[in-house]
Amino acid sequence: MTQKWSEFSRVVEIKGSLLDKKFVTRATPEELAALANRFEVYKIDNLDLDYLITEKSDILGAYVLVASIKSKVIKFIVESKEESAEINEKFDVVLVTEDMARNNYEELKEFDIEVFDEDKRVDVGEIASQYLSLCIFM
Repeated sequence: MTQKWSEFSRVVEIKGSLLDKKFVTRATPEELAALANRFEVYKIDNLDLDYLITEKSDILGAYVLVASIKSKVIKFIVESKEESAEINEKFDVVLVTEDMARNNYEELKEFDIEVFDEDKRVDVGEIASQYLSLCIFM
């Protein structure tokens, strides 16, 4: 059974009024503590997420999440010295249904993809958390 993480959950429903508008969100202190626990780091000082969702013109019904994260992560402290990382990363993810992913494999194989549910909802906070994890441990 796969565990679903939701420390920094920002579920959005993909609909016309949401498209091409920029959104900004910030993790709360409680979310930062939960993410630090999840990633087994000493502390995460901040996490800002800017994003917008656009239609993917070459695949009908698919979308692209264009986002950036900013964060300061203190990985650990040894002898009063902290090992930290300033993260400022941009990323984009193609949002598709499972059928679209299967039927458009060749067009999508070079992209990061995320599957949205039948209600056209996707958790942009969880996607950002996964990218944050990659940045911490690179």
